[in-house]
Amino acid sequence: MLNSRQLFFIFSLALIFLTGAIHWTQWAIDFKAVVMLTSYAILFFGFIGAWLSFPNGLSAGQKIGLILLISLLARILIMGMPVSDDVYRYLWEGKIIAAGENPYQYPANHAHHVTYRDSYWEEMNHKDKLTAYPPLAELVFAGVSSITYSPWAFKFLFILADLCVIWIIINILSLRGSDIRTSILYALNPLTLFAIAGEAHFDVLLILAIMLSLLCIEKKAFAWAWIWLGIAVQIKFIAVVLIPLFLWRCHWRYAWFIFIPLTLPSLYFLDSLPGLFKGLWTFGVMNAFNGPIHGPITYLLNGNIAVASLVIFTLFGFITLWTIWAIKTPARAAYILIASLVLLSPVVHYWYILWVIPFVALYPSMSWLVLTLTSGAYFTSIFSVENGADWFLPFWAMCLMWLPFLFVLAYELRMIFLRRFKSTTLWSKPETLAIVVPTLNEYTHIKSCLLALASLDRPPDEIIISDGSSIDHTATVARTMGFRVIVSKRGRGAQIKAGVDAARSDVVLVIHADCTCANDVSRRVMTILAKNPDVVGGAIGQRFKTANPRMLIIEMLNDARATLSGITFGDQGQFFRTAAARNWGGYPDYPLMEDIELSLRMMQTGRVVLLGEGIQNSARQWRDDFIKRVLLILKFVIVFRLSRLFNRNVTEKLSAMYYKNNRTNKHKTIRHHN
Repeated sequence: MLNSRQLFFIFSLALIFLTGAIHWTQWAIDFKAVVMLTSYAILFFGFIGAWLSFPNGLSAGQKIGLILLISLLARILIMGMPVSDDVYRYLWEGKIIAAGENPYQYPANHAHHVTYRDSYWEEMNHKDKLTAYPPLAELVFAGVSSITYSPWAFKFLFILADLCVIWIIINILSLRGSDIRTSILYALNPLTLFAIAGEAHFDVLLILAIMLSLLCIEKKAFAWAWIWLGIAVQIKFIAVVLIPLFLWRCHWRYAWFIFIPLTLPSLYFLDSLPGLFKGLWTFGVMNAFNGPIHGPITYLLNGNIAVASLVIFTLFGFITLWTIWAIKTPARAAYILIASLVLLSPVVHYWYILWVIPFVALYPSMSWLVLTLTSGAYFTSIFSVENGADWFLPFWAMCLMWLPFLFVLAYELRMIFLRRFKSTTLWSKPETLAIVVPTLNEYTHIKSCLLALASLDRPPDEIIISDGSSIDHTATVARTMGFRVIVSKRGRGAQIKAGVDAARSDVVLVIHADCTCANDVSRRVMTILAKNPDVVGGAIGQRFKTANPRMLIIEMLNDARATLSGITFGDQGQFFRTAAARNWGGYPDYPLMEDIELSLRMMQTGRVVLLGEGIQNSARQWRDDFIKRVLLILKFVIVFRLSRLFNRNVTEKLSAMYYKNNRTNKHKTIRHHN
């Protein structure tokens, strides 16, 4: 029988598949704007639901197979969406190249091309401008148009390339020991489905080349990394922003390999390349549309686009220099550069945001997921076309698209300021692991917890039970089983701190006494820290031993919060490098909210991660007054975070309120059973 998680996953997939299928109907033609907006919104919630309710207990191979299968089905079902008018340019330019013409010599509406005009030419945009597509992209267009002169040919090609991108993301996550479930943040993202399988934008070829380049860096194949970067530049010129990064972080001695893909396709158009740069200047510098930063600057400069572009170019130069110096992991630095380019660009169509989404699968971000949702506002432009006017995106739609994202992004960027723009710390490979278990009258749970720890496939170097003077047999059971027990001042933060101070290992993993660990937990913790020197710590990820819809909601919220904000709770199995803990003054000994404080200190020091499932918790705290408990925890977190801003320690007060509430609920339960 299916459990609540599996049922919710199936429901989420149904939303995705049904919103894709609706684009094959007459409704999608008669009410295009409404269908695009509605289906995009529904698809977003289906995508988030599928990510957070992904089934438990699957092997790595089963996870990969399931992700690829649902990704393929989602793309097939959304293929009914009409292609973008950009596709007609791909087709027509490919046609004239195959006929021996050159797209860099004359614009599409020039009399020289009159004999090549056809129905696709009629549907093209910007016929009065020279093309801005690089030589390799044009040769791809020519190859596809020669085989099949149809938009469907590009859809099939781009879907195949898109599935390759998903495979590469999964490979990179696997190489790092990360949770491959986060590949769904790209695989089922509505931006991905709409822009590639739906409207068939060729930007997926750019993304594929960049991701292949980064995969080569992960595998230390630096020559191939440079070759793939050159191919990316030849597909879309924006990839040149990565060249300074590669020179600094990717063995500049191999840089000459980039000239192979840069040179060979260009030879075919050698005598007309100046026309390419003219097209790039026209499209990329002298136009302005929907730029969240370029637009306001242009407004302040009284509409002077050229000067605004110069300001933006200078700003991007400073960001590039800081990124190359401060961010020591190439993939994360590439993420920052591509994201900055999108935000600073004079022209930002919704599919440009897609350039960033593969990186969001590697480095999950709340702000970019918010932008994924609000990007649906872009499709309000269809209303103007349906009303017989020129294509137009209202100002309010631009505000709706960008303002929520910029607000959340500003919140996320606070960590850069808190770190005072310091460069990334790369930590050494950890060798030893200590597990600390705080206990207080946990006689009924401690045995199963310790048995699970004793059976870990990578045995911990230390297991320390930090007891708060239990009045039951908790400490006796632990000692009888051969574990080290220390007695500490009562209070979870104080007990954990005592255990951490007593440990001598490179890494500490904190496990609550009512939790049981999967046998691969210790190995996964050590692997993620060994393969990601920029990661300072994080959490395992928990599931409740009791499976029901209410507990599923908590599991999903916990995963979303931990993945997107970095804030984890203690029952999610927090771990950290002890060297980093020494830098921030040791484990916080707060009686309550010590886990939130630990999360904030970790984020201020480096990158944090969530490994996915691996911890099973008791649901005892959630059996009564479910809604009241959710609201209570939310209230405590808000009060703690606000008080922290003003350097006020309210944890003693919150602890008293929390445990008073628990005692009240316990007495209510006893009276109920009596």
